[in-house]
Amino acid sequence: MKWKLVFNGISLFLIFTFITACSSTGAAPTTAPVPTETTIPTEAPISPGAGMPVTGTGLCANAYYPVREGATWSYKSVGGPTGEFGFTDTITSVREDGFTLTTQFEDLTRTQEWSCTSDGLVALQLGGPSAATLNTQGMQLNLDVNDVSGVTFPNTISTGDQWQHNLGFTGKMSIAGQEGEATGNAQSSFTALGDESVTVAAGTFDAMKVQVDTNLNITVAFQGLNVPVTLSGTYTYWFAQGVGWVKASGSGDVGGQSFSESIELQSYSIP
Repeated sequence: MKWKLVFNGISLFLIFTFITACSSTGAAPTTAPVPTETTIPTEAPISPGAGMPVTGTGLCANAYYPVREGATWSYKSVGGPTGEFGFTDTITSVREDGFTLTTQFEDLTRTQEWSCTSDGLVALQLGGPSAATLNTQGMQLNLDVNDVSGVTFPNTISTGDQWQHNLGFTGKMSIAGQEGEATGNAQSSFTALGDESVTVAAGTFDAMKVQVDTNLNITVAFQGLNVPVTLSGTYTYWFAQGVGWVKASGSGDVGGQSFSESIELQSYSIP
């Protein structure tokens, strides 16, 4: 039945785009070698009044996410719903009020726009272009983000801090030439748990441990039927000042399929 194709297609889409507010996961496995060179920033970080090192300038200055054009982070994921894979994040352009993050998988490149605000850095898209698209088995799903609230990376983070980031979206899904209306939202809640030392392939870091609870919901109205699919997950992230996120570990469920994933920084370069 076609409604089963709808359900399966949306489930694949959710797996493909599931990123808590901070990571990029869900692509096909890659066997490409991961760079081993780690470059430390050559310029001294800016220090605000609290003494927290900051990388970047103006509204884009942030303690835990260095907004520098050309900054690159390579990660490896194991245990996720799509199997083992690697990916590289690169800040490909920086503007006064935002920047573009490009993620490279083995055979896929996608971009995500971010805004720099007085409260911090805000992801404006659902882990990819504003019209995130999935094409599989004659199926196409297009979503446009139309509502953004909250913040993804506050300017500074202290133990006990809590914040949220929410995206609302609408779009269309077509199967075999027949089209349905899609609506949904992604909600992420963050809690800063405190400082902790963490060791990954890229090195050992003193990091802020942050719990991220994410719920991604989408409903497609197709041939008179409403087909809802949800994805939920709880991840713990470790953010190192002046470096970015160095590790993520957590579990989730999509369409009744449970998974447990770990993502670790393999190398990084910050100009």
